Amino acid sequence: MDEIETDLQAASDSLAHLVEGPGFEAAALLEQAFDRASLNIEQALSRAARSGEADFRRMAESILGDLARIAAEAVIAQSSLGQAGQTVNFNMALPGGTAQRPVIGAAGAIANAVALAAAKGARFG
Repeated sequence: MDEIETDLQAASDSLAHLVEGPGFEAAALLEQAFDRASLNIEQALSRAARSGEADFRRMAESILGDLARIAAEAVIAQSSLGQAGQTVNFNMALPGGTAQRPVIGAAGAIANAVALAAAKGARFG
């Protein structure tokens, strides 16, 4: 093999290792998190339909909470949070026209969810 073929083979092997190892595990964790979130969203919509509730603000807050939890779980799973001195940041993109104030007002709840997830971090290892 010439040098280019050797480099291509090495790159291919590295990619296969990533996909079969950490990439596969991360995808499985995200799949589980999205499954849980979709179940929570489905249950919230079912409750709203059964009770005739039209409180979309509460439903939107619930969905945002689920999405924040998914983001936190993904970050924790990828960063091995729980090791002393490690910080975590994540960003949330909101659709145009979405009020940011409720999300900012929920910062404490999001921080609590991250702290709780970090406390239970052993399940991500």
